[in-house]
Amino acid sequence: MKEEFLRPGLLCEGNSDERYLSHLIHKQLLDLLHASDRHVNVLGCEVSDIRTTRPADDVLTEARSLARDCQVLFVHCDWDAADKARAYVAGLEKWRAEHRRVAQTVALVPVLMTESWMLADKGALEKVVPGLDLDGYPYGTPAEVEKHVGCGGKAKGEKLGPKQVWKQLLGTDAHAVLQDDADRLVEYTDLNELDKVPSYRVWRDATEAALRPRYL
Repeated sequence: MKEEFLRPGLLCEGNSDERYLSHLIHKQLLDLLHASDRHVNVLGCEVSDIRTTRPADDVLTEARSLARDCQVLFVHCDWDAADKARAYVAGLEKWRAEHRRVAQTVALVPVLMTESWMLADKGALEKVVPGLDLDGYPYGTPAEVEKHVGCGGKAKGEKLGPKQVWKQLLGTDAHAVLQDDADRLVEYTDLNELDKVPSYRVWRDATEAALRPRYL
């Protein structure tokens, strides 16, 4: 059987998103392609150093360049910039209609932010940070990571976002874990747990659609 290659590309919003999302993209692509009757070699994710917070012309110029080297291109923005991500994808897909050998583009928009998805699998957190006290883990279900939640020890009515939850769980080590252990967190994360998060499911479905009919 002939081997095919698939290289994903990524433009992300910030430096803190890069490591986690690039590894997650690779893992999810492998999972989606597992059922394929084709032999597809998923290469490492090519990550641009141009952030989606840059001026639109800069982002689109970089995206078009990266799209020539990849088969699927992911454009990441957090939820507060979701419209911007979708506008980039719409513009790139219009451009793609005139350039056949370029990547299909998929919006990657976590609700509320990338750190939400990182918190979805409680079991993975325990494996990545041995001895972590998760008594203060505030989510009853993976879907709740998309909400601001109350946490023990906080004033009544005070709600925390994902970054604040990370800080409460890990204290001063939060940033190091988010950066240095992001790839290990992806390794241990159960994609079935992430699939219970609505925004993740939207992205997974869009990614699966982008793989058809060439790879699936």
